Amino acid sequence: MRLRLGLSLSLLLVAMPLAAQHAYISSQAANKITVLDIDTQKITATVEVTTGPVGVSLDNKRHELFVTHPEQGVVTMIDTRANKKLAEINTGGQPFAIAVDPSEKHQVFVSDWHRNAVVVINPETKLVVDLLSVGKNPAGLALDNATRRIFVANRNSDTLTVLDADTPRQYAEVKTGKAPYAVAVSPDSKHIFVTAIQDNTITVIDGESYEVVKTLKAGTAPYGVAVTPDNQWLFVANQGTNDVWVFDTETLEMVTKIKVGEMPETVAFSDDSQYAYVTNWFSNTLSVIDIKQQQVVQHLPMPDGPRSLGRFIGD
Repeated sequence: MRLRLGLSLSLLLVAMPLAAQHAYISSQAANKITVLDIDTQKITATVEVTTGPVGVSLDNKRHELFVTHPEQGVVTMIDTRANKKLAEINTGGQPFAIAVDPSEKHQVFVSDWHRNAVVVINPETKLVVDLLSVGKNPAGLALDNATRRIFVANRNSDTLTVLDADTPRQYAEVKTGKAPYAVAVSPDSKHIFVTAIQDNTITVIDGESYEVVKTLKAGTAPYGVAVTPDNQWLFVANQGTNDVWVFDTETLEMVTKIKVGEMPETVAFSDDSQYAYVTNWFSNTLSVIDIKQQQVVQHLPMPDGPRSLGRFIGD
């Protein structure tokens, strides 16, 4: 009897479908969050939000989406199962990039452009619980859960600040290119990549020593940067040349350039590393790239001003 029960449970688990992945696109000019089923490439929901949504971050465990509004000094909290707004959290300042802590600690980190700080939010109380000092005008932010480090690109300090996700401790301040914007951490935590929009570079930083190991040349005004989940490719979105440059993460050599829409902002991937998705701020589209073929296979129309700064794909 016990054997039959175990076999039945095993067959049931095998038969269970994987949860569908969705892209959550913040449209800054339209004041909307568009929910896209990435399997069907169909829009499944639209959520109206307050003025100027920019940064996004998903909490897959709790089925929540957090959205920054730099012009309003608030963060919107959305239930991703019902696709309904839960709350607006008043942060003050100019909340920009955002990252949800995927650990058991229920906290959200937000770069504050105006206050030169990282804001820490408790989503349960919906209150700001800490302000962590960083460089001038922090923009992009990334959290590496494996090392429990937060990486913050300081736009007007030309630096990357490395913080501890569990204590107020600052680990390092690393020199980057001119006007750093976005940050990505490799899945194996070995490298941190930082785009710099004024000298068209990507700073490659060692994930243990926090020393610069290489500076890569990018296209004009590189903004978004991301590494595929299989750790094979580095994608960089260049707003000045309206393209994405793809680098081999092992050799750090550029292998191809892919034309996308106008003013590409952010790159994210499907979990299986088959497709990349690029928000095109000025052409109001989402470019879908076949990673194996390294070419665009579709341009999906989006409401005005799609940005989605952050990891915008999840369950």
